[in-house]
Amino acid sequence: MTDGYELDPNDPATVALQANYERRSRQAATLPGAQLNRPYGPDDRQRLDVFSAGATAPCLVFFHGGYWRAGSKDARLFPAPCWRARGVSWVAVNYRILPVHSLAQATADARAATVWLADNATELGLDSTQLHVAGNSAGGHLAAMVAADGWKDRPRVASLTAISGLFDLGPLADTAANAWLRLDSGIVQDLSPIHHLPPPGLEVLVGWGGAETREFEDQSRAYAEACRRSGNPVEIFASAGADHFRIIGEFGAPGTPLFDRLLRLVARSAPSSDSHNS
Repeated sequence: MTDGYELDPNDPATVALQANYERRSRQAATLPGAQLNRPYGPDDRQRLDVFSAGATAPCLVFFHGGYWRAGSKDARLFPAPCWRARGVSWVAVNYRILPVHSLAQATADARAATVWLADNATELGLDSTQLHVAGNSAGGHLAAMVAADGWKDRPRVASLTAISGLFDLGPLADTAANAWLRLDSGIVQDLSPIHHLPPPGLEVLVGWGGAETREFEDQSRAYAEACRRSGNPVEIFASAGADHFRIIGEFGAPGTPLFDRLLRLVARSAPSSDSHNS
């Protein structure tokens, strides 16, 4: 670990976890009706996978982590069977990654993917009024930027779930990661979710693993408090014993702190209660 944000992906336990997620995701990709690698833009990374639970079902739109420079939707399909069994669609999104591309482009991709989903919901078997955005780590940052109020062509967003997210980019400017993040004061202001909050009333779920570094907890608490002050109903939690990589598995594990809270959030975020977000 070089700082509180950059973690060791080669730790044997982490390698085993990621291999498990990949194996289960390959199995999920064979589900009947799976729509894989649908393009929302011309780049090879501008692709997403759709697992529809029905045209009127709520939909979880998931953005993977990887410090904005690694990771793939292909290893984050494993939650789809559990969610479809509960009447919830699952969408996993890829986006352009650094350092070849910029953080601004990754953020633009997350937003473009959500707009594309809303625009093509009927064909995809989705409900454009029930898009719940979610992500972990860098994906938590991107989900929060999708949920942010006021950007052009923003579609209806039903709720935000950000796990182990990065909401204030300022501290990252002082780490070794800035060699490839290329942050300056303008980028920090423009692309930090803590400066671009969801519209008042939008429900927000913020969590982290109890075994994570303090930096992720501090970021999550600060963002949750900013949302609360702005008028968002916010639930925060820590999953005891989960580290930065183990908590990802809770997206596809009924009975865990994350899964059960997210299921309740989706169930109570009916379109009629989100009229502020049209």
